[in-house]
Amino acid sequence: MTSTTDDRPASASATNSGAGADGNDGGGRTAAARQAFESARERTASAYAAARERAGSAYETAGRRTSEGIDSNPVAAVVGGLAIGAIVAALLPRTRREDELLGDVGRRINDGAREATRAARESGRAQLDELGLSRDGLRSKLDEFTDRAVGAVKSSAGAAAGAARGRGEA
Repeated sequence: MTSTTDDRPASASATNSGAGADGNDGGGRTAAARQAFESARERTASAYAAARERAGSAYETAGRRTSEGIDSNPVAAVVGGLAIGAIVAALLPRTRREDELLGDVGRRINDGAREATRAARESGRAQLDELGLSRDGLRSKLDEFTDRAVGAVKSSAGAAAGAARGRGEA
C-alpha cells in the first residue's frame, strides 16, 4: 500500500486531498481536524501524567502520615483497629455454622467481657474518688482554685492601685 507524505493510505489521501463535491478544499479541514485531534491527545496525555503524579504523591504522603501516626501513638492505632473490627463484626450477619461452633463460647466471651468492663469501671471510679477526682471532689477543687485566683487578682489590683497612688503623690 502506498502512502503519501502524511502517512495516510493513498485511497484516504485521494478522497480527502482534492476539492469536495461542493468545490471546497477538504484537505485543509482534514489537516485542521488532525491537528485538533493531536492537540487534544497531547493535552489528555499531559493531564493523565499530572494526575498520576499527584495521586502517587498523595498516596506516599498518606502512607507516611499513617506510619508516623501509628509510631507516635500505637495504642490509639490498636484501639482504632479493634473498634473497626468490632463494627465490621457487628454488621456482618452470623451464620448457622458460627452458632453451631461458637454459640456457647461466644456467650461466655460476651459475659466475661461485660464483667471485665463492669469491674474496670468500678475500679476506675474508686481510684478517681481516692484522688479526689469525683464529681463532688472536682467541684470542691474548682471552687478552691477559683477562690484563690480571685484573691490573687484582687491582691494584684490592690498592689497596682497602691503603686499608682504612690507615684501620683511623689
